[in-house]
Order: sequence, then C-alpha cells, then structure tokens
Amino acid sequence: MLISLTLKGRALGAEGPGEGIVLALSLALNGLVLGSILLLFSLGLTLIYGVGRIVNFAHGALFSAGALAGAWIASSGHSFWIALVAAPLLIGAVGLVLDWAVLARIRDRPMVDSLLLTFGLALLITGVLYQMGGRNLTMLQPPQGLRGTLTLGTLSLPTYRIFVSALAVAAVAALLFFLKNSNWGLRIRAANDDPEMGACLGIDRESLMHSVVALGAALAALAGVAAAPIFTAYATVGDKILILAFMTVILGGLGSLRGAVVAAYVVGMIIVFGEGYLGGQVALMLLFGMMMAMLIRWPRGFFGEGRTE
Repeated sequence: MLISLTLKGRALGAEGPGEGIVLALSLALNGLVLGSILLLFSLGLTLIYGVGRIVNFAHGALFSAGALAGAWIASSGHSFWIALVAAPLLIGAVGLVLDWAVLARIRDRPMVDSLLLTFGLALLITGVLYQMGGRNLTMLQPPQGLRGTLTLGTLSLPTYRIFVSALAVAAVAALLFFLKNSNWGLRIRAANDDPEMGACLGIDRESLMHSVVALGAALAALAGVAAAPIFTAYATVGDKILILAFMTVILGGLGSLRGAVVAAYVVGMIIVFGEGYLGGQVALMLLFGMMMAMLIRWPRGFFGEGRTE
C-alpha cells in the first residue's frame, strides 16, 4: 500500500539534470498526502485515548469499513461527494453503537481488557467485511475534475492528492476550532487534561465518550474514503495504516492533539522518503528506532503533553 505511493512519486519526475530535485519534491508531496491521511486517522485514536483511556485496535477496521462503504456507495450510482459524506456518517453511527453496546461495559476495567476487546472487535468487523465482499479489491474513482495533474515547471502534481491534503487540513482545522470554541470541546479538553476534576465538575463521561467514539469512527471513515482512490479499498486496508497511526500517537504523545498533528507529517515523510531512497524495510526500521528513542528519552511526545501510563 505505502510502496505504491513512492513508486507513483518516482513517476512524477522527469529525466534531466534536475531529476534529483524533482524526485525529492515528488516524494515530499507524497509524504504530505500520507501524513494528511494519518492525521485524519490518528486524531480519532488520540481523542478516544485522551477521554476514555482506550487503545482502540478496531480503528483500522473502521478505516477499511469507511473505504469500502465509500466505494460501494459510489458503485451504486451515487457521486464521489455523496460517498465522501455518507460513509463517515454511517461508520460514525456504527462507532456510536459499538461504544454504547460494548465499550461502555468495560469503561472502568484495566486497559488490557480494552486492548483485547477492541482487537476482537477488529477481527469481527474484518470478518463482516469479508462476508460482504471486502476480500476483493474495490476501486473508488475520484470525481472527473480531480483526475488530472497540476504542472509546476518540471513537476507534475496529481490534483487528487493535493485535494486529499487540503481536505485533511481543513477538517482538522475545523475540528480543533470546534474543540476550542464550543461547550462540547471544553468538556472534551477537561476530560482529556484532568478526568477526575472533570467528573467532579459534573461532566457526563458516558455521553461524552459516545460522541468521541462516534467522531473518531467518522474521522477514520473519512480518511478511508479519501485514501480509497490511492490505496484502493478492501477488508484489511486499514491494518498497515493502523500501525503507522499508533506510531504517530506515540511520537506526538498519548492524548496530545497538537503532538499528533506534527507527528503525522513526520511519520509520513519518514516512510515516503525512506522508501524512495533506502527501501521500505529500512524506512520502517528508522521509524521504529525513532519511536523507541522517544519512549526512552521523551515519553510525553514532541511537546511534552502526552501521558505516561
């Protein structure tokens, strides 16, 4: 999945004296695209952990469900734009039901219980997707107006990838603005920063967690639909990006939204440039090495805002 980003990035370059610069710029674009997808995906993980102290292994399956839902909606005759809106709403509702019916039952139990439960939920969702035809690759075509390229000198930039980056930035900016300027956002930040004090102030943690899990699922689905024209859609497409998302959350600091924003693009750049110049396995080794160094020396992430559990 990730290698395809780099190979397409190489194809953007032109032969000539400036080939190295063009390749670097192409890889930088692909790094921004991957970072943007990781950003949308990782913010849901960060919010769910920050408010509920749940490490959600089912998040990758929700990414896959969003990608497939978007592809199926589009294949039924609806436009890409309807799929981009409808799939996150649908998967967000699924997340709400899962939290109300399952996750709420273990809210105050040890973290290992949530790890095992969400891992089981991931297997369950993946199995359902397989039964619905998700074992086959499903293509989601971007709208006609986003299928071309934007040429800047010798560099050709795929229009759709620019759109994905802009969509992620706009969605995250809107979310952060809402978290800062709404009563719901104030309760989220209070529960994230000091859950005990939030409970003393009368914050209803249960209803808050229902909304947070639903929002996290919707963000995962939005990332899945946006990524589907690049990665295609199938039942396990979210598994690899889940690993990168956990690295993003760790590097940014557990529960730190600002850290997750920076870490998403750091991870995207390391993966794409590492694959472009050193090979995919070396890129992952570099990323794992960086993550281990952060856990040892800076366990609270880039801005020192994360938690150590």
